[in-house]
Amino acid sequence: MISTFELLIKNLKDSHKERIEWFQNNKDKEFDGWIPNTTKNELLATKAKGIYKPKDLDYALSIRMTKDGPYEDKIEKNKIYTIKYFQENKNIKERDIEYTNIGLKKCMKDNVPVGIIKQLEKKPNSKYQIIGAGIIKKWDDGYYHINVFDNKGEI
Repeated sequence: MISTFELLIKNLKDSHKERIEWFQNNKDKEFDGWIPNTTKNELLATKAKGIYKPKDLDYALSIRMTKDGPYEDKIEKNKIYTIKYFQENKNIKERDIEYTNIGLKKCMKDNVPVGIIKQLEKKPNSKYQIIGAGIIKKWDDGYYHINVFDNKGEI
């Protein structure tokens, strides 16, 4: 039987599908230093911004929660594992023109999963955990509410 995750990614470009599958396949893994690139040497995240929206994709690919970052991102583990991820840019007049926010909103509108990374340790011994992939259910007061897929690809 096909999972919800598989159903949602089946019509994506192959390069997008492979990258988002990486997040789901590496769920809960930890990496010292930085996140590796794919076997095709494609980036999965960027150090420059918390939201990674590759030029070759129509959608944002991943979000990164930083330890002691400028935004108050939250992880809630109840029946549904939910991330509250703050948009890029607190300035109301500028947030809606940020290409990264536009990419996340497109993910939300079209039900396209996004990869989720959490920084566990800062430099010099930085460490990151792959939370997995999730689906953006809503945007409210600056926060994207993202439900995380379980190991079976369900919410």
